Order: sequence, then C-alpha cells, then structure tokens
Amino acid sequence: EGILSMKKLVEDFTKPLVLRELGKEKLIELQNTWNKEAIATPSDASDELKYEIAYKNFLQQWITANNFMIKYEGDAGMAKFVNAAIAGWERKYSRSAKHLKILCALSPKYAFQRLSSTLSYKLQMFSPFTVSELNENRMIITVPTCKMLQNRDTNDFCLNACQNIIPAWLESQFNVKMDHNRKGQGCVVTFTPFNNK
Repeated sequence: EGILSMKKLVEDFTKPLVLRELGKEKLIELQNTWNKEAIATPSDASDELKYEIAYKNFLQQWITANNFMIKYEGDAGMAKFVNAAIAGWERKYSRSAKHLKILCALSPKYAFQRLSSTLSYKLQMFSPFTVSELNENRMIITVPTCKMLQNRDTNDFCLNACQNIIPAWLESQFNVKMDHNRKGQGCVVTFTPFNNK
C-alpha cells in the first residue's frame, strides 16, 4: 500500500507539471511511455510478488518522468521535477506534519522521537534496514543492500529522492537534518534536529 501510494504521488505531481511546462501532447507521450514500461501483476500473484512488481513500476515511473523533463528542458526540467516532488511530498504528509509541528512547539525532543519512530516504520517500504540508534537527539539507520540500487538507472532516484527530496522535506517541515553515508550498495543514514548541540 505504501509503494502504491508513492506511485500515485508521482502521478499526482508529474502530470500537472508536464501539462503546464510541456503541454497536453507531451503529457500523453509520457503516459504512453509509462503504460508501455509498466509490468502487469498476475491475478494469482503472492503479496511478495505484488510488492516487488509495484516497487519496480514505481521506480521506473519516477525515473521515466525525471528523464522526460530532462529530455525536454535539461537541468531546468530536472530542477522543476525535484521542486514539484518536494511540494507533492509536503501535500501528501501535510496533516501529520501539522500535528508534529504543534508537538514540536511543546516538546521538541519528544516530537523528534515521534517523527523518528514514524520514519523508521514508513521508510521500510523502500528498503529493509535496521535502526542502530534511536533517542531524543539522533536516529541512525543502516541499509545493508538498498533495493533502489538493485534496479536499473536508480542511482538518479537515490540522488534525487533519498538525498535531496526527503531531506528537503524534513528540513522545511520539521527542522530535521538527514545525512547519508553511502557505501557501495548500502547506506548509513543519520537523522538529527538542526538545533541539536
């Protein structure tokens, strides 16, 4: 369900962006490309297979949309795509962000722990990891082998989404810093409040 919601998120911010920037004809072109690349899910597929197919479709849809904007508008197109993704992410999580901001005003350390616990659960949809540290000042997650990097052309997704979009969202919404230490196919990610001493 989490991955399917991410796929819908990509569609929700990409379609208006392409329509506004490139026009209806190009939007139809992009949608046709998405349809051609999509892997069909067999009706008798196991839950695990459904997840794997949804995951691949989500990543491919994201990569195709990003590359589509680059194809027609170069670096400016990629910047517009990233900005639209950040805005889309903020819209998707605006309700939970509002509650956490109120909590943060009352107790910043408790709010950080709540956010960290939520992230440690929700981010598992992208790749399995372990939480090696979680307290009121820091959360560290270790991703031994990132699923994103096992699919073709997903280095751009790693750079755009994990290393730019999610950190920008965390900073703007919660004043939380997200640092990555990528090691081959794995990664160690540290979350800390910006005002942490």
